[in-house]
Amino acid sequence: MDKKLKLAVIGNPISHSKSPEIHQDFAEQFDTKIEFGKYEVTPDTLKEWLDSFFEDGGKGVSITLPLKESALNYADEISDRAKLASACNVIYAKGDKLFADCTDGFGLIKDLEENLTVFLEGKKILILGAGGAARGIIPSILEKNPKKLKIANRTESKALLLKDDLESKVKPNENKIIFEAGDLSNSFLLDDSYDLVINSTSVSTQAGESIGLPKALFSGTKLAYDLYYSAEKTVFMQEALVAGAEKVSDGWGMLVEQGAESFRLWTNLIPDTSRLLDKPID
Repeated sequence: MDKKLKLAVIGNPISHSKSPEIHQDFAEQFDTKIEFGKYEVTPDTLKEWLDSFFEDGGKGVSITLPLKESALNYADEISDRAKLASACNVIYAKGDKLFADCTDGFGLIKDLEENLTVFLEGKKILILGAGGAARGIIPSILEKNPKKLKIANRTESKALLLKDDLESKVKPNENKIIFEAGDLSNSFLLDDSYDLVINSTSVSTQAGESIGLPKALFSGTKLAYDLYYSAEKTVFMQEALVAGAEKVSDGWGMLVEQGAESFRLWTNLIPDTSRLLDKPID
């Protein structure tokens, strides 16, 4: 019997994760046998869990909230895109070394531009939240040369730190991108209109919770995009539609596309994502 490729997804919370089913679909396309578990891991238990996983023959692990920044310190080698983000969502074994990468931005851009036909060049974009999820996508967004990118976070100092860190690495001003950071106050949020509003906060992981955004925020918004994926529209998506956003989407397409890129890193195989995008897993 062929040995199964040992893979996993970790985070907290993790029970909602559809990564095992997604990667099982990818593996079946190539008749590849995998074992893909999901495990609740906290920052305090992260190193111990990763040590055990890779010592026991683990090949690759997907990393979600709230571990994306702390997991970066575990790898021997870090990809350029993970360095830019100062966060990773995948670690994998290759030879006798462990590699960290960040496929989130790749997955988001592919979902936006190829699946949703939303193009970012010259657009005004607002990102809500300044944690690991935001870190993972902002470098890829800046590469697309939007007109303006704003980060708004409940704690303004965290948004400013993220902006300063990314600005020093990706130099958006060289491409004349207006890059701003601030808090969730109306004065900061409502001093402009946005083509695209992205929710990168964890609020959608808490059923029924709202960020409490002003309705006027979504005036003129072409797409309100929640990085969290859900069988039903999230509160963020519902509020955006009521407030006038033309279209909303959750992060299912991003999850599938970043997962396909992670699968490529683990196996050197590029799966077809179309059937998962057309028929999401229940």
